[in-house]
Amino acid sequence: MDNEKTVTVTEKTLKAFCRAMFVKLGVPNDEAMLIVDNLVEADLRGVASHGVVRLPIYVQRIEDGGSNPRPKPQIVRQTRTTAVLDGDNGMGQIIGIRAMEIALEKASDGDCAFVSVRNSNHYGAASHYAEMAARRDMIGLSFTIGGINHMTPWGGAEAILGNNPFAFAFPTRDGFPIVLDMACSVAARGKIIVAAKDGTPIPADWASGPDGVPTTDPVEALKGFVLPVGGPKGYALTLGIGLLSTMLSGACFGSEVTHMYEQTTTPQNVGHLFGVLPIAAFEDLDHYYGRMSKAIADIHGTRKAPGVERIYLPGEREHLALVARRRDGIPLNAAVFDELRELGTRHGLTLDASPG
Repeated sequence: MDNEKTVTVTEKTLKAFCRAMFVKLGVPNDEAMLIVDNLVEADLRGVASHGVVRLPIYVQRIEDGGSNPRPKPQIVRQTRTTAVLDGDNGMGQIIGIRAMEIALEKASDGDCAFVSVRNSNHYGAASHYAEMAARRDMIGLSFTIGGINHMTPWGGAEAILGNNPFAFAFPTRDGFPIVLDMACSVAARGKIIVAAKDGTPIPADWASGPDGVPTTDPVEALKGFVLPVGGPKGYALTLGIGLLSTMLSGACFGSEVTHMYEQTTTPQNVGHLFGVLPIAAFEDLDHYYGRMSKAIADIHGTRKAPGVERIYLPGEREHLALVARRRDGIPLNAAVFDELRELGTRHGLTLDASPG
């Protein structure tokens, strides 16, 4: 225990538990590991909202028939630099990785490439896919529509939008990529789910209750609406990301979207869009990386405000958390840990905390 509300689990233990769970549900072992790597990496990076807190609903959706454990994704339309991938209602991580692999293949000769996706599911952390490109000397882009409508248009009183996350990843030679990964709400709904499990209040600007009044009660917030970052700008941004994620592939948008947690027997037809920009198509690689190093030094070297010890780049805190948690273990919310153990018991699996 790190404190009274967390339980530490090693990366190896957590991955083995989650992999075994998916395999029991019929997911092939290699594909189960793709899902697990995405989930556990989020917890390693300190992004608990997209980590193993999602395992119970993934399990339920497979058990109830809402998600397909053995999909056969197919390209249904393509050009030299674009494709539309039908995910056959597979797990979002499996389909997302395949779509980004297609984009990388199409970009291997120096072309920019985009792949849109339909008939997928919740795909976890958006950065996971963007970083696939960053490891190949490319800038990666990843967009998705949410699996729940829980945001209103600005001025509305009805949830008809998701918070629609997106990510950009810029490769560097300074130890970690610069990664922007964010939802268009002030806070991801997953953070509210974690707070509800833990029984802790949320900041008043995260969400409103079903009456439209801002609330600090996470249980009431889950019945209401998440609030957009930046007010009307956040609403416009989530609309744009939603359109990018769906209108190029035929995925569900707006009133067509079903509820990930409440309609577990229904395929969701979640949409994504993935893009890659090969740096060498625009700039000499050494020159790019040199300029990136200077940009990083400029940001780190900025004069700090009183009380500030360090200025971080986007993705840097998560990288440092990953290094530390791979060494020391992953501190899981105690309520999440208990829920996973319960889930494991029902499926004949055990999950143990780290000794000490």
